Order: sequence, then C-alpha cells, then structure tokens
Amino acid sequence: MDGARATLPSVEDRLVAVLGARQGSGVLLTPRLVLTSAHLFDGGDGVVAAAPDGAAPVLCDVAWSGDPETCDVALLVARAPVLALGHTPPLRWGRCAGWQPMPRCQVLGFPHVQRSGCEELEAVQIPGTLMPLSGRMRGRYVLHADHHPPAPVPDGSPWAGLSGGPVFAGPLLIGIASGDPLGWQHASVESVPLTAAVDDPGFRRALLEHWPDPPAFEEVSSAYPEDLGYEPAYAKAVKAAYSRLEIFGLDELSSGDWDLDTAYLSLEAQSPPAARPGPPEPRGRIEDLLGSRPRTVLRGEAGAGKTTLVWWLASHAVCRTLPGQLAELDGLIPFVIPMRSLAARGITSPTPSQLPKIARLPVDRPPDGWAGRVLEAGRGLLLVDGMDEIPQADRELARKWLAGLLRMYPRTRCLVTARPLAVGSDWLEQEGFEELRLLPMGDEDIRSFVAAWHEAARLECDRYADEHWANRQRDRLDRLEPELGHEFERNPVLRDLARTPLLCAVICALHRQWNGLLPKTRWDLYSAALNLMLARRDAHRRILKPEGIDLTADESRQLLQRIAVWLVRNGRAELSREQAVRQLDLALRGLRRVRAQGATPVVLTYLLNRSGMLQEQAPDSIQFIHRTFQDYLAAKELQESDCLDELLLHAAEEQWQDVLRLTVGHCGRSEERRLLAGLTAAADAAPDRETEWPLRALAAHCALNAKYIEDEQYQQVWAGLRRLLPARDQRELHSLGQDVVAALH
Repeated sequence: MDGARATLPSVEDRLVAVLGARQGSGVLLTPRLVLTSAHLFDGGDGVVAAAPDGAAPVLCDVAWSGDPETCDVALLVARAPVLALGHTPPLRWGRCAGWQPMPRCQVLGFPHVQRSGCEELEAVQIPGTLMPLSGRMRGRYVLHADHHPPAPVPDGSPWAGLSGGPVFAGPLLIGIASGDPLGWQHASVESVPLTAAVDDPGFRRALLEHWPDPPAFEEVSSAYPEDLGYEPAYAKAVKAAYSRLEIFGLDELSSGDWDLDTAYLSLEAQSPPAARPGPPEPRGRIEDLLGSRPRTVLRGEAGAGKTTLVWWLASHAVCRTLPGQLAELDGLIPFVIPMRSLAARGITSPTPSQLPKIARLPVDRPPDGWAGRVLEAGRGLLLVDGMDEIPQADRELARKWLAGLLRMYPRTRCLVTARPLAVGSDWLEQEGFEELRLLPMGDEDIRSFVAAWHEAARLECDRYADEHWANRQRDRLDRLEPELGHEFERNPVLRDLARTPLLCAVICALHRQWNGLLPKTRWDLYSAALNLMLARRDAHRRILKPEGIDLTADESRQLLQRIAVWLVRNGRAELSREQAVRQLDLALRGLRRVRAQGATPVVLTYLLNRSGMLQEQAPDSIQFIHRTFQDYLAAKELQESDCLDELLLHAAEEQWQDVLRLTVGHCGRSEERRLLAGLTAAADAAPDRETEWPLRALAAHCALNAKYIEDEQYQQVWAGLRRLLPARDQRELHSLGQDVVAALH
C-alpha cells in the first residue's frame, strides 16, 4: 500500500488494514503486534495486515480473540514486521476518568465509504466527541462524528471496514472501533474500551507473551481534552531546556554546551545509616535507588551532580526514555522548581498553576488548571532543586508549602535536593520522604568521568574549521587523557580533590590548559579555574576587547567578588540586573581604568558574556554558574575587606559555613589566627551541643587547612572537638567532613 508520508511521525502512522474473512482496520502496538476486531475473521481464516507505508502485506497469526458480543477485540502476531516504527512516538494507553463528553477525539480506519472508484482502500479520519456514558450498559464507548454522516448504502453500513480501527483521545489509544449503532443514521461509531481487553486474563497473558512491557494506562479527563494537545509542546520545551549542559572547561574554543547524555555520569548513592544496629543500608547507583522511592530527599556536596541529575530526570521522563530501573517515572510530567529562582522572584508558596512557569520554559501558557489536573491524576514529577539555596529562615515555610501541596496531591512523585546540612533528617519524614545521599565519586567513577570529559572535548574539535588544527587537538587529548589517569593513580591528594563532578571537570580543564601541570590545593584549583575563565579564555580564542572593554583577570575578579558577597549577605542565589549594576557601581569606585572604558551596564554585559562565571538563565535573573564559585569569591571579598568579624558573627548559620571554610585558604598568618580564635570562642560560648558541634567541626577544618598555625592553637582546636566525641548521629558525623574524620583517625 502506498501513501503520502507525514513530515513528522505520529501515532496515526500505526494505522493498518486487516484482511480476513472481512476487511477491517487495526493498530500496530509494536512492529509485529496488531490490535483489531474479533468479528473480522472466523477460526482457521488466514489474516493479513498491511500498513500504508509498509513494503507489502504480512501474514499474521491470531494470538487471542475475544467474544464479538462482549469483547470484540483480537490480538494478531505478524510473521514479519508490518512497519518499522522507527521514530514514531511511543504508544500511550488511556482510559476515561469520568462520564462527561470528550470532544476532539478521532477514529481511524479503512471504511467502505472511503474507497476509490477502483475499490482501492483509503484511510479515513473521523473527528468527533466521545460519549463514555452512551454505551455504558454494553461496555462500549460511542463517538459522535463532528461532520455530516455518510449516505446509507444498500447492503450494510457505509462504515464497514472501519471495525478494528484505533480510537484516539489526543495521543492516547483508548478504544477499538467495533460497530455502527442502529438508530443514529451512521452519525456514530461504537468502540470497545481498551481497558475491557486488558482486563481480560486471556488477552493479558497473550499480550505479555509478545510485549512484556506495555504502557500503563493514563487517565483522560473528558472535560479537558485541550490538555492532550498542550502536553507535547510542554515536553518539547522541557527537552530543549534540560537536555543540554555546560561542562566546565569545554568552552575555550566553542560554546561549551553539550548533550546531557554525553555529560551525564551515573553516581553512587546510599541511604543514611539507621539509628539502631542492623544490616547495612542500601547502596548503589542513584537510578537503581530512586525508582522504588516515590518521595526522596537527595543530599550532596557542592558540585556533586544534584542539578545535573534533576535535569537528566526531567528531560528523559517527559520523553519516556528513562532506563528500566526508573520505569515508574517514565512518562510523568516534570515540574522543575529551582528554589533559587523562587527566592529571587519573591515566591514562597507557588500554586499548581505557577509550577509550569517557574522554570520559564519556551512554551505557551498552559490550559487553565492543567498542572493541577496533572498532579490530581498522579502524573506529576516534582523536582525541587536546591533547598539550601533559599535563606535558612525561609526553609520551614518551604517545607509547609511542599507538605501541603503533596497532601493535596498525594500521588505526586517528588525529589528534593539539598546540601548535606541544609535541612534536618526528619524535615519531610511525615510526608513519606526517604533520604539518599550522593556519595563521593570512587576511583572507577573518576576514570569514567575523565574518559567522558575527554570524549566531549574531542567532539568539540569537530567544530573547528581548520581540520589540521582539529587533528592536532585530538592527538593532544589522546596524549593528555592517559597522562591524567596516571596522575590520579600516583597522587592521592589530587584524587581526593576530584571526588565531585565539578572539581573533576575543573582538573580536566586545567590539565588540558596547562599541558599536564596541575595545582596542589583546593584554593589553587579554584584560583587557577578563575584565571582560566577570566584571563586566558578570550586571549586563547584571540578575541580582543569584546563589548569594547578590556579587563584583567584581577579586575574581573574584583567585580565578581562584589556580586558574590552581596548574594551571600542577602541569602540569595540570584539577583536582578538593577541589583547587579548597583553592586558594580560600588566596585568601580576603585577601578578607574575599568570605569573609563564604559558605563556600568556595559561592564555587566561584558561579565555576562565573557567571564564564564555569570549566567542569565532567565530574563533579569543573574546567577553564578555554580554556587561553589560564588562562595569562593565571597570568601575572598570578606577577607580582603577585613570582614572576618562579620563571618564569625554568622558562623553558626549553615549558608555561611561553606564561605567560612573557603575563607581560611585566602587568609594570611594573623588572619588565620584571628579566625580560629573567633571560632573557638564562639564554640566555648555555645549554649548547647547542637550549636557547639558545627562550630568545633568548622574550627577543625580551618585548622587543617591553615597555611600557618602554631602548635598551641592547633591543639586547642582539636581538644575542643575531642571533648564532644563520638558523634551521636549521622548529621554530626557528616558535618565533620572527610578531611577531619581522616585526621581524627
């Protein structure tokens, strides 16, 4: 059968003609599995299926056939593929959620009335309104056609041949056409609900034998068929927004924007240890652990890959391409909630209607009430990213909002990400959340990440116009990759620095840029990364005075520090252009050379376009590419501006502690002594263990990383911590950090 092929594949491409004792229609479940009507053939009849775009008709065997009076459905198995479905969208199954009329449905098939003058088959598409209640007593759906009914024919129904054709509500297959009900003058078509066939044990056995993993049923709200038309556009926008990822160090000569599947690395995670002794808690790849947990709080260090995981889940769930371990999430509608964006926009308790808008996807406004209906049907996947990126005082309000939303929509799957100490272990326990913690990358993970990073860098070479230069760079990467692997094996200090994807990417980038040389400490690593982005990047790309401005690395750093420290002081992760310009105005008072080159908004544009440190993911919403760099630059600003007392004043606040840990690496000898003395004094004055413990742990971390510390002060810091040992729970143990735990042993 020949036919005009649509530009883009769609579910309608699954339509086939079925030729048995009578001619009918059918729908391809898989390339070799056909669903049609049972009354089309008698026992022993040969059955053939043919697709409009198929090569030739294919002989089929009847795997199961129902009673035409009660369940007029048959399942055929073709002896060869009827059609290579290729890029045809996955088949989705639906069932009516109520009895209200459902407009914008359609039935497809090859009826007699549509045949050409030469009696050749031709497809028909009959749009109409599905009436779920009209055939209830007979277990049927009835579709009333929108157009004028065909003229009667003398020897039967003009719809003869339509039997077995698929009935679709949007992209969902909901029934199989079975007859032309009497008394309606051919204005209606009856169909068997798909649920009726699947509920039959015999059909289900036959189906699972040939299709072990059929789709789950989705509820179709008969009052809102426009939802089905909107969801493909939303899915496309989610895929566009979350299927690309910036990999640090891969944008020196190109965009640095890479397919998430190339960049994604499956990481290990573990449940926190139980309070009582028992078997070890589950540990495995995050995909294996998430599938069985409807609600999860996922904790991880800075740069551990939490946001990357959220993006990967969103882009694959909406496209139904998640691996088998996450089958429960496949096909759910993701709502990504970056908490930093809520804080920046002053939203504390978003309503369901606001959920699709928070991420500012490039898609039209959804139908009124759509998000609420998705959540009500249990089809939503709530991905709340960065609970640590809102002020500590706002987290209880965020908890109440999330708890209330999940009580309203109890079937909603939810993942919340946060840094390890951002919220308590029982923060969402009453709402049924389970805890998982991303583990540091193991040696094998580091090797896999290094291989993936260098493979992405080789793909970057494909963009070079100069093939000779591209080949030289590929050869260089082929040499550098094993050298870096040997360096990790030889140098345990470097290996321990690379335990998160972010820092491992920084090391890969610096190793490439420095042709095999590498920094020794975490602060050297961050400093070198900043120099790579701020000074060498444009010079390496031979870009001179972009935006008409020429800044040194130190000038750029001074400007970025002012923005970073403002964000920390205000407990924010994003700021508007107006707020950024105001902070840059303050910084420019001491940067005359920069001030002479252009107005402050021009300088801000330069930093957004050229620094590689700032990004504007949504209009008028500026943030650092990663919070680690924000904290590092804020720490440098606080040290340079002699604001250590301000740091000490906030030492008990979780959001400031990461900044304080980084500050010690910037300090000189007297500043280190002052910082440690202040932490020790604050711990001595703490009213209870809960307040004292993190201060002691923080002081121990700073003592370990101080460049110069006298023995007396060093011993004083450790004596204070040892008085509190051992740790009473997992939260206390984790607050120590790996370096302090190692030093204690």
